[in-house]
Amino acid sequence: MTSIRTGVGRAAAGDYEQFGASVYRDLVGKTSYLGLIAFALTGRKLTAEEEHLLDDLATSSHVSEPRVWPIKITWIAGSLGRSIPAYICGSIALDSDMVGGRVAEDAAKMLVALNAAVAATIADDDAILSFVMANRHLYGFGVPFRQYDERLKAFRGALARRGHAPGTYWKLAERFWRIARESRRIEVNIIGATAALCLDLGFTPAQVAPMAVILLTPTFLGNATEAAAQSPEVLKSLPMEFVRYVGPPPRESPRALASRGRDR
Repeated sequence: MTSIRTGVGRAAAGDYEQFGASVYRDLVGKTSYLGLIAFALTGRKLTAEEEHLLDDLATSSHVSEPRVWPIKITWIAGSLGRSIPAYICGSIALDSDMVGGRVAEDAAKMLVALNAAVAATIADDDAILSFVMANRHLYGFGVPFRQYDERLKAFRGALARRGHAPGTYWKLAERFWRIARESRRIEVNIIGATAALCLDLGFTPAQVAPMAVILLTPTFLGNATEAAAQSPEVLKSLPMEFVRYVGPPPRESPRALASRGRDR
């Protein structure tokens, strides 16, 4: 029989251990919720300052607008009256190749690759420009219908108020974002910022993905709960006055055609 060994944790005499730490002795009262998420993913206990940075990032990422995808999916599912299925239906889109966790992971991988490219040359701005022009798709960019991502502006403000000294990846990312804007007229979004900060906090790209999803959870839970409470009928089916069929007419059977001929 094949056994599975895990380094994550185990039950131990009225307590639980994870990555060598006691949950009740070492974590309770000493770590925040997002600090616990980070520890569960990485095995590293963040400092209080680092936990505050994740709190600021989560709050800056919060989008309360229900009319945008994929939050609209949450409302459609929530119209059936259950908040948890609505939350799951909307948040599953965060594993797509357009938004959410998978994009954050790809953005983190891209920053790791860029860091390696810059480290291999002295003219690092030229190396960044070459990287930007050589990669057709840059992850963590795109701000539809507006000039900049207001979420990133809010997060930068939080960093400034805390007097946070940027880490290696954040400093690299700022130059990367500037050069991408100047050369390709594209703007970074909050997912690109999430990748940079999490890398500086010691996350691997694979660990950035679930962390990015957790940061967006309040948006989906809030909309899922309200959608379930309202259960709007209009979201359960399209009103017939907005439905128009375009195509061949319904087919009739030979018997129906013959019957109609006799009626004449």
